[in-house]
Amino acid sequence: MVNNLKKSVLFMLVILLVFTLLIPGVSANQGVKSNLKDTVVNAGRIVENIDNDWTFYKGAQDVDQNFSANNFNDSSWKMISLPHTWNAEDGSGIAPNYQGDGWYRKQLDIPETYKGKKLFLQFEAANKEAKVFVNGKSVDTNIGGYLAFTVDITDYVSYGQNNTVAVRVNNEVKDSAPLQGDFTFFGGIYRSVNLLVTDKTHIDVEDYGSSGVYVTIPNNKSIEENAEVTLTVPVKVNSNDVESKSNSIEVRAQIKDAEGKVRSKIELKADGKKLKSANVSGGNLEFTGTMKVNKPHLWNGTKDPYQYTVEVTVTRKGEVIDRVNEKVGFRYFSVDPNKGFFLNGKSYPLHGVNIHQDRKGYGNAVPNDVRAEDFELIKEIGANTLRVAHYPHSQYVYNKADEMGLVVWAEIPLVNTMTLTEKFSNNAEKQLTEMIKQNYNHPSIVTWGLQNEFGGNGFYTSRNASESLEEQYAAATELIDRLATKAEELDPNRPTTHAIQGNNSRDPEGYKEVLDRHLAWNESGSIDTASFNAYFGWYYNTAGDLADYLDRLHEEHPNVPLGISEYGSGANPYQHDVIDEDFINNWDGADSRGPWQPEEFQNYLHESAWSIIRERPWLWATHIWNMFDFGVAGKNEASTPGINTKGLVSHDRQLKKDAFYFYKAQWNKEDLFVYITSRRYSDRTENTIPVKVYSNLKEVTLTVNGKDYGKGRMQQPGVFVWDGVELNKSGNVVIASAKKADGTNVADTVTTWKVVK
Repeated sequence: MVNNLKKSVLFMLVILLVFTLLIPGVSANQGVKSNLKDTVVNAGRIVENIDNDWTFYKGAQDVDQNFSANNFNDSSWKMISLPHTWNAEDGSGIAPNYQGDGWYRKQLDIPETYKGKKLFLQFEAANKEAKVFVNGKSVDTNIGGYLAFTVDITDYVSYGQNNTVAVRVNNEVKDSAPLQGDFTFFGGIYRSVNLLVTDKTHIDVEDYGSSGVYVTIPNNKSIEENAEVTLTVPVKVNSNDVESKSNSIEVRAQIKDAEGKVRSKIELKADGKKLKSANVSGGNLEFTGTMKVNKPHLWNGTKDPYQYTVEVTVTRKGEVIDRVNEKVGFRYFSVDPNKGFFLNGKSYPLHGVNIHQDRKGYGNAVPNDVRAEDFELIKEIGANTLRVAHYPHSQYVYNKADEMGLVVWAEIPLVNTMTLTEKFSNNAEKQLTEMIKQNYNHPSIVTWGLQNEFGGNGFYTSRNASESLEEQYAAATELIDRLATKAEELDPNRPTTHAIQGNNSRDPEGYKEVLDRHLAWNESGSIDTASFNAYFGWYYNTAGDLADYLDRLHEEHPNVPLGISEYGSGANPYQHDVIDEDFINNWDGADSRGPWQPEEFQNYLHESAWSIIRERPWLWATHIWNMFDFGVAGKNEASTPGINTKGLVSHDRQLKKDAFYFYKAQWNKEDLFVYITSRRYSDRTENTIPVKVYSNLKEVTLTVNGKDYGKGRMQQPGVFVWDGVELNKSGNVVIASAKKADGTNVADTVTTWKVVK
């Protein structure tokens, strides 16, 4: 019987061990990054997603109402789940979107077992101002709509019962960035929210919304042989642990490769000391340590985006009470003003796209499983860099960039203008600090953007400001210097950059003074690199003028790495025209804001811009504006109200415009294809037309109604044209085809063209 008992005990121990190994490990940061609908327990830390079962009311409370009170009756409110925005529809409409208050309420069960723990609400983002209440009491207010924030609710909850969480969100323009921009300021809790439960001694979750684990890898060639990895981990230490005679708290770290093998490990110390010997001030202690990884597998862009996992654990008497896992990548990079961008010591020209975060039908509250389609399209086009504009995006976006090897420009929403208040500047610095701390470990991010088109309209505060332009510029310079200094302090391994409005349709010749003012921030050493929002041929000048413009800037600023942060044009894919010299010469900057934006003109401008860009390898990065059409409430251009049409893909992601395939032909050499342009140009006015095809194959042939028109003339790489192609009045069959190396054919067919006179 004793033997049977021993066997039973042994069996139970094995089951317990297997169960423990099957529990998924999730860091505080990873918990916030996901859209999990369940609870994850990780060595004393509990991350519970609370996206479901909220109520919502659009509007402000009356003076005699208290929406945060426990006894408030919200039965008439709308039941919703997060992520949520109240501007999902009017955020891309012809009228301005609703800006004001929106209220959220949720009943949150806090079990008795959570007594003695620390409880936090982690918001991935709420735009633009969020005031959090628990059981009718105000807990915290966050100002800034694009970054995560954490609220300590420990002292406000009642255990063993439901607690009322209420959040007042406001998306009005007030005294914080952004003040304006050509995009919709969607309101709502538009990313996930988690309840986080920790031991009283835990890795700090309130350090500007970050994971509390900072992994520094030198940005130089030395990491190829022997990489020194420095960890900085702020820890909140409970007074009982500080005063305990045993003082048995330990913080340890290890690095695992993608196969799970431990490559290095260390016990972290506070000022080189264990906790019992350290000087603890206010329960805060910073643990640090340096590990070495010999010959690490490098994170090498889209070719090989290899990542490691850094695991940090806090133990008490050997028992793990907290754990955070962070993905990292070993890579080094540099930017040369004459040679461009280098990754791991090799030239790596950056060509890619900008993205906003909204989508038709969702506004900015896009679930991750839906957002995944964006990255499939980005992969298909062959981009290797992203500028995530004009604000920090979700952790999902940066995680996908890490996984796919996309090089990222991340930026704060300092767009166009500022105010002269200390409150505005303080908040801008706060948003910068949050962005850097929350995204510090992402290998994909190589630069921090400080401003977009700041002062591009000839003023920095308002057109009718009482301050002179010189006074405004001085204030702007002071703010830029402050932000650049903070970025250098927080992260000396990444350069800063900015997006300068490249020209002005109202005064293209006199705009040089504006450029000089902003490039002075580079020449002074304040900002490291510069890029330009350049819309030649669309808003101003001609398409070909971009070449001289870039060359002149490069000649005048030879020590400043220069790039293009935005270029392109709008297009309604259901508007078409013949783009000849008359069309081009008659196009005016005012037309760009009008009702007519034919798809063929977008094709022409991108073909021209890319032919200029590819001949200038010294450009440190170039980003198309934009990968996707996006919402701008109140805008009315191209007969598509509420939409900025400069995307290569439609707002609902269901239609790829011609220009998408132009860039696929330039950048994607794996997915071989042939694409007939102007395919939606169904009603033709002429019997004889030119035909253009995009392809990443070397030769393309064309047949129309059985007639062989032979190989196309290569206008430029990836672009094939035929002149004098004859159409029947109807029933046309247009086939473009090309042979792959293995002899098989790739073809595209259009059958909708007809002649209408």
